[in-house]
This record gives sequence, C-alpha cells and structure tokens, in this order.
Amino acid sequence: MKIQKDFGNIMIVVPHEDDEILMSAGVIREAVKAGISCTVVMATNGDYECPDYEKGHSRLRESIAGLQVLGLSREHLEIMGYADTGMPREDSFLTHLYEEREEEKCYPSSCAQETYGLVEKEEFHKKKWGKHGAYCRRAFREDLKEILRDKKAEHVFTTSPYDTHGDHEALYWFVCEVLDELKKEEGYEPNLYCGLIHSCAGDEVWPLRDTKEFTCPKGLEEQHSWEERCILELPEEMRQEKGTENLKYQALLQHETALEPDAYEFLMAFIKDEEVFWKMR
Repeated sequence: MKIQKDFGNIMIVVPHEDDEILMSAGVIREAVKAGISCTVVMATNGDYECPDYEKGHSRLRESIAGLQVLGLSREHLEIMGYADTGMPREDSFLTHLYEEREEEKCYPSSCAQETYGLVEKEEFHKKKWGKHGAYCRRAFREDLKEILRDKKAEHVFTTSPYDTHGDHEALYWFVCEVLDELKKEEGYEPNLYCGLIHSCAGDEVWPLRDTKEFTCPKGLEEQHSWEERCILELPEEMRQEKGTENLKYQALLQHETALEPDAYEFLMAFIKDEEVFWKMR
C-alpha cells in the first residue's frame, strides 16, 4: 500500500482515543505529507468508569495533541461523543447499540446519557442539529451516516470485525451497515480497510514486543488471511530505530490517560516499521 498524491481522500473511523495512533498513525502522516484530505472520526469519548466528563475531555484533548504531532489539525477530527462502557461484548456500548432492535433505547454511561464534546470543539450531533444526541442506536447510526455522506472519502479505515474488543468489532459492522445504505441511496462505495488492535491471541502476547514487523497472531488465520494483508511501510521519521524521535512514539506519548503501567508495553508494541490492514471491500 502506498499513499501518494493521487491516492484519494481518507477517513479513519475508530472507537477510542489512541486507536487512531495505534492503527493508523502512518496513514495519517503519509496523507499529510502527500497533501491528501484526511478525517479522523472518534466514535466514543473513552470515558470508561468515569463519573464525570473529566476523563472524556482529557482523552479528546490528547487525541487532538497526538494528531497535531503527525501534522493534522483539530479541524480534521470529528468527535461523535458517545460512551465507553467496557471491553467485553457483554459490557461494550457499541455492541449494545448495534444489537439493539429498539432504536430509541438509551444506554447511559457512568457520566452521561447524551453526546458531549469540548468547549473548543463540539461533537458532531450538536454541531449538526444544535443539540446533544441521545445514547441510542438511531442517533449513533444517523451521525455516522451523515459524517460518511458529508466527507465522501474514497478510502475508509476502521477496526476489524475480528477484534476482541466489543466496541472495535461493533464499529466495523456499523460502518458496513451505513455504507450499504449509502451505496443503495447514492451509489457511494469507498474502499474499506480494517486494522487489528486487540487480537484473539491476547494483548499480553500480540503484537510481539521489540520487533520491526507485525507477525500473525495465533488463531487469526481462521478469520483474516495473513498473506492477503496490505502493508504500509512507514516513513523514516516513524521507523523504530528513530527511538524517542519517532513521530508515532511522540504522538502516542500525548495519550497520557491510556499509558497506564499495565498497558504501556502493549501500546508501545505498535511502534514498528509498518502498519497492516485488510481490504474488506
């Protein structure tokens, strides 16, 4: 995979703050260097178990800071402002929404029942309709559909349907659902890629630590063909040997909330000389 001037506009849709760096910092950096329009869409505020807005606000600002390290301004970030309620499918906010048949049923978080953003950057629903959106399936799907319709990116990157984090899996299926509607209604059919963050092998063992390339996690071949992966070779300023000067490392450092001691090694394992995706459509 090469991202050059004629590649086409890009949209990156991720569930939580830091996913955009782990999965696609190289995509963002190469788009910036090539002068390609790139939009990052943040589905949730990453406010798991927080009783107020403090964590969500911090994580959103960390994402803005991380993107700025890569050369992308906050104008290219769309905040959806929904909840983060846990990783297992039975706790996952986006899994609950995706599987819910009552489209108006609300799934509150520890701190909110409707979308929120920042004072300096409103969430999409408030910006579009002048009010906060309820934490329900209808609002989330309509927001995602409007964002995709508005930008009409030629390439959409999101998380894998085989990711073991419930939000990551469900977001992929939401993106597919909305793209199916837009194809029928408007003929919009972008290339769709997915990237893996939480593998079936477990965060303790994958990605391998201190390797320059990704290896196939045990069990993944039953889901994604490793040979069919798309490899983006990262530019010199993002290669592992750059150490503390590595731009992906510097961008990840902005995510202080996520860099807890028990997660540090896992997050840093994504600093390699490549990024890996699968073309799904």
